[in-house]
Amino acid sequence: MTDPVVLSLTKLATTEKIVTLEIESTELAQTRVSFRKEMLSELNRIEESRNLERIVAVEKFLVQFDLKEHANSKNMTSSLATAQKELEAIETNIGLVGNSKRYKEIDTSHVQPKVRDSHDLPLDSARIAFRSHDARLVNYDKTKSDDHEKAIIQARRQNIKTAEKLYIERQEKALGRESGEQRKEQTKRNRNKDEPDLKR
Repeated sequence: MTDPVVLSLTKLATTEKIVTLEIESTELAQTRVSFRKEMLSELNRIEESRNLERIVAVEKFLVQFDLKEHANSKNMTSSLATAQKELEAIETNIGLVGNSKRYKEIDTSHVQPKVRDSHDLPLDSARIAFRSHDARLVNYDKTKSDDHEKAIIQARRQNIKTAEKLYIERQEKALGRESGEQRKEQTKRNRNKDEPDLKR
């Protein structure tokens, strides 16, 4: 015999699902979907622009908007407030990395292996913030049940990943290092050089 509590919960869950589907089929719900699709397109265009300052500014705006309009718990408010500070730190570092002399001073202050990446670039506060915010967006994604919301979070993650790559390029330029693309090209040339010429 099935537990009456289980039967009650099953009925409630089924009814809730039916109501949710009915709500999603309304004109207002479809309008919301169209807005979310448009927002996703905007985020994709921003990523394609490869404009570091714009990508960071847009993400900071979204964090500030969530903090003002959607923060409904102490933990969420704290997380978003931290995100805002991290994105502001990224903006500050973007200004610093544009000045080669000043950024070389930052480079020399990051001497320990744990604060340098695999290409010997400093893991400064911006690099740490990029990674921290990406992890935060992963957690946000887990809380979303709507496919369109998930797609928006994924687009924001991609924007942050692109922004970090653009920032790394500026680190390399400021420190006079070979860029990632240059390393790939050199590796390709070395590989071709080592391969026997079959035409001879």
